[in-house]
Amino acid sequence: MIRLLTFILITAVLVFCTVWFADNPGNMTIVWLGYRFDGSIGMVALGLLALTVVLVLAWRGWTIIANSPGWVGRLLGSRRRKKGQQALTMGLLELASGDVRQALKHTRAVDRYLEDDTLTRLLTAQAAELDGNNDAAKRQFEAMLEKPDSAFFGLRGLLQLALKADDREAALDYAERAHRLRPRNPAVIVTLFDLLLTSRRWDRALTLLVDAQKASVFGEQELTRRRALLITAKAEDAIAAGENAEAIKLLRKALNASAGFTGAAVLLAGLYRDIKQDAKARDVILQSWQVAPSAALGAIYRDTLTGDPLAKVKSVEKLAATNPTHIESQLVLAEAALEADLWGVARSNLEKAMASKAEARHYRLLADLELRENQDGAKARDLLIKASHANPDPDWRCGACGAETDRWVVSCPSCHSFGSVDWRAPLRVHHTPAAKASQQTTDPKATVAIEQDGTVIDHSNDDDATAGQPSKGNQPAG
Repeated sequence: MIRLLTFILITAVLVFCTVWFADNPGNMTIVWLGYRFDGSIGMVALGLLALTVVLVLAWRGWTIIANSPGWVGRLLGSRRRKKGQQALTMGLLELASGDVRQALKHTRAVDRYLEDDTLTRLLTAQAAELDGNNDAAKRQFEAMLEKPDSAFFGLRGLLQLALKADDREAALDYAERAHRLRPRNPAVIVTLFDLLLTSRRWDRALTLLVDAQKASVFGEQELTRRRALLITAKAEDAIAAGENAEAIKLLRKALNASAGFTGAAVLLAGLYRDIKQDAKARDVILQSWQVAPSAALGAIYRDTLTGDPLAKVKSVEKLAATNPTHIESQLVLAEAALEADLWGVARSNLEKAMASKAEARHYRLLADLELRENQDGAKARDLLIKASHANPDPDWRCGACGAETDRWVVSCPSCHSFGSVDWRAPLRVHHTPAAKASQQTTDPKATVAIEQDGTVIDHSNDDDATAGQPSKGNQPAG
């Protein structure tokens, strides 16, 4: 609409001027350099208008000619970038397919068409790494450190190469430098945390958890667990160095961070017992038992008790009352009652414990009860046979590799996994013919967890009536 109005306005002005000059023709005489020109005012105005148009067109033409090199350069540059991006895409695809030779061919094209050599170095390094030429890959990654924009990616590449070479010291250095460049990068945080654990740098790992929290790398529960584990690891070092006061302070801090942390509770209660502060050991166990009972805590609690067996039973009843329905409460009470010759109390608690899950230790306690109460050796032998086929006893075991330890430790002695040792039962393995194992897994009452090549691995909860008998077609692993 505005353009239409503008056009009408310009047309009206031109018509008005034309009509005005026609009504007022006038004459003009110009004498210049010996020449004389006579004409009307309208012709002079028309000549000036034509001269203006010619000058404008000439200026426009000159501008196009003057700018033509840049325009041509932009056109050629656009084509080069397109070819470079295409070569880069093909190079990455060749890398993904494992064709190193073709990937390097496309790398040369990327270097020729793209001015920035960062992509070329990255593609060349990855191709060399895939080809097994780690030295060439390292040179390319190191060259990337010279530019701020590519330094982080160079460090990431060097970090991966160091991890492949199992050079933990160099890997830790690269991870720290990469973390300084990008403190909230999740992959770098996780890798750096694992390397700090390997080098037992607990304090630095604790400070790293602050960055992990800001970057939302771990959930709140996992952050709490890792923080408690790190504090407990420091306490372990303090105990090894004979600094019991510092260890107690750290272990209490760990329990404040995670009240259900059994490992810290066992260490603290055991430390109090060893330094003859039995009352404090029992207080720690009473608090922890409400959240996470365990046989290890129960054993320490009973070790700290003094007096006659009946008095010990009273003390154990106080412990069990803090978590009366838990199987460990029933077992620790049964053991104390058995030592005090309270056969009825021992048997009733054993039956309660076996109602949820019958384990080998239950049958051993029942065998001991039969011998002491009824002097029934035959029944005791039958119960011990059942114990050999029942669910195995829980103990301190690594959840990563399954290795058993004699006590709780912050890192598995076998696979060095951090925080993987817990009070747990091992897997049960039964060798079953493939056809029968397949039939067994379709039984709605079966509790099979894993089946592979005729081997069934489970955590089945055998009841009192069947715990001592292997299911049909299954032979116990022994």
